[in-house]
Amino acid sequence: MKKNYSKFRFRRIRLKLFAMILAVMILFTILISVFSKPALFMVLSLRTHHTLTTAAEEIDSCIPGTATYYFELFSVAQNNNIEFEIIDSSGMLVYTSQGDSAESSNHFPFSGSSGSQYSNTVASDSYSYAVKQSNFEIRQKIATNAEYFVLTQTLENGETLYIYSSVADIANIVEIADSVFSFIFYFLVSKFTKPLVEMNDITKDMAALNFERRCGNYGKDEIGELGESINILSDTLDETLLDLKDKNKQLEKDIERRHALDNARRSFINNVSHELKTPIAIISGYAEGLCEGISNDPEVIKDYCTIIQDETRKMNSLVVELLELSKLESKSQPFVPVCFDINEKINSIINHLSLEFEKNGITCKNNIDGTLECFAQEDKIEIVLKNYITNAVSHCAGEKIIEISAEDVGEKYKISVFNTGDHIAESDMTEIWDSFYRADKSHARSENRFGLGLSIVKSIMTNHNCSYSATNIDGGVVFTFEVPKESDYYDQKTEN
Repeated sequence: MKKNYSKFRFRRIRLKLFAMILAVMILFTILISVFSKPALFMVLSLRTHHTLTTAAEEIDSCIPGTATYYFELFSVAQNNNIEFEIIDSSGMLVYTSQGDSAESSNHFPFSGSSGSQYSNTVASDSYSYAVKQSNFEIRQKIATNAEYFVLTQTLENGETLYIYSSVADIANIVEIADSVFSFIFYFLVSKFTKPLVEMNDITKDMAALNFERRCGNYGKDEIGELGESINILSDTLDETLLDLKDKNKQLEKDIERRHALDNARRSFINNVSHELKTPIAIISGYAEGLCEGISNDPEVIKDYCTIIQDETRKMNSLVVELLELSKLESKSQPFVPVCFDINEKINSIINHLSLEFEKNGITCKNNIDGTLECFAQEDKIEIVLKNYITNAVSHCAGEKIIEISAEDVGEKYKISVFNTGDHIAESDMTEIWDSFYRADKSHARSENRFGLGLSIVKSIMTNHNCSYSATNIDGGVVFTFEVPKESDYYDQKTEN
């Protein structure tokens, strides 16, 4: 609950901060829009007053009655982009900037009046805050509601000058300027807030454990430093989570391995108990019979003793194999490879098992010619060869042929032991290397097999860092193992 509350509080503070910043920016925008427009209009109206006053001075400087008088008045109107009219003391129009005579021109063409147009307008309260001069006002034409700046000035000759400038022109300029100012303000505000919005989105992704997005280069100020800090934090969190995931996976593997070891240990104990239970029961039973004098016949007593001796030898063989397997798996013995002729070792084992071959009607062929020097633990490789060959004897059937071959595979020799007979079931292929596993499921005690031979081979080859395999081929099964040619093979494996 505490974690959820902290997360909610963080979100609330973050939203509150952004809401406050957004509110301030909106308020500032509104204030600028409200006050900038009147201020700009006032500035432009002052400039208009100055322009009209200058034009009035130029008009007053023109001398009536001269040949260039009307041309000079026309030039003033054109150069200053204004309209004006001159009224005499009787109120009659004597000149308008829209023509060169009173008869041919009219400032308000649709009024139909030849008198002053000033009388056709009324004072306007619009933009009254922008007009403060006594001779400068805003007036509205009655017929069209159009508004004009009007400058009134008495000329030296006693005539009255009215200069007109459209308010709409100034208003349009103000609108355009206000739009431009608003756009510039929006651009500047957006440029300032864009990094904050991006960092906000990136931190949301980080909260969702997504560290792919990165903050850009926001400059050297505090915002840029904050963006860089967020990037560093993102990288650190990403690396930490990856490290935690790796450690979690390793922990899961360790747990699985421990469970597997526990299961293997329990299975091993059960198998050992099973293998020892029968001979112990037999020895106990026959020994008890002898002790109780079950028979006085020497032949019966001899048979009892022979059975006890056989079971004792089987138990001894089992214990020897268990001790050998334990030493190999614990690597308690020093690993001392030597150079020896493996073909000589194969011939020695074949000669040793010749009676076994003859007894079972098996033909054993050694297809290796000449010397085949290798570098390994000689006594351990001898165990591998014996286990492969005796295993082949136990499962040899059909033509009853065993063939031993060798293949050069680069830095190693690949030794193969083939026997004719039935294939190994695919479901048993990976399990035949486990302790006490017997593919025939017969548990035949007469063959003195305990299912430890191939597991011992597995441990020996693992210690040599060499491969081993069993494969079904046409006519039978072939078991293989590899043995290095040179001593530097082990140095390379140690470095790797």
